[in-house]
Amino acid sequence: MLTRRDEHAEALNEHGLQVSGRAQFTAAVTASTDPAELDADLLILACKGNELEPLAERIEGHFAAATVMTVQNGLGAEEIVGAHGDWPLLSAVTFMSGTRHGDTHVEYILDTATWIGPYRGTTPGDAHAVADLIVSAGLKAEAFDDLRPAQWSKLIFNATVNTVAALTGLPHDFHFAEGLLGELVHGLVEEGKAARARRRRRAPGGSVGDERARDAARACAPPFDARGRRGAPAHGDRADHRRTRA
Repeated sequence: MLTRRDEHAEALNEHGLQVSGRAQFTAAVTASTDPAELDADLLILACKGNELEPLAERIEGHFAAATVMTVQNGLGAEEIVGAHGDWPLLSAVTFMSGTRHGDTHVEYILDTATWIGPYRGTTPGDAHAVADLIVSAGLKAEAFDDLRPAQWSKLIFNATVNTVAALTGLPHDFHFAEGLLGELVHGLVEEGKAARARRRRRAPGGSVGDERARDAARACAPPFDARGRRGAPAHGDRADHRRTRA
């Protein structure tokens, strides 16, 4: 585990990482603030978005043999990381959440899946291998050939739920896993899965979520201008071009 603070790394090395809530165990870990002291085959960048570029700068020149996986919500994390090294990249978003009680204790709250897809220098097979690894640890994960639909659905979900949480003071704890709000969270996850399944059925043989080639083939110029007049001259050739209109 790569940490920002020396005292955090020292506490983890001495006490391990305690997980409570939906699981009860303490894991022995090796932690350091110096990336040169660590090694990994898979590097998961589990930080907030505003810390991502400083983290990418810290690991630049290290972990040459690793595959790097971003798990930030939203769009663009892979480009930020990719600018600091030529690692193979996997892209991921996660609904999994917990409450941090201290440097060595996290309460596991929401046990939903991490969604993983290939990005740079990786394949769907790599995404499935990492998903299988996470599942073998007792967590939930799902791999996709194309993660973009899942990224967009998670972005919209977070933009909605986080806004409500900010306005109401609703804490990010068991409310997201139990009761009516928990049912809503799980329902949105299932709705996202169903939407992706429908996309697969509509676009057989193609990459999930990428319909640009199909849409380009269907595209044609409409037989009317912006005001709906069929056969109208091009906008720049009209007599009223550049004239102020009501």
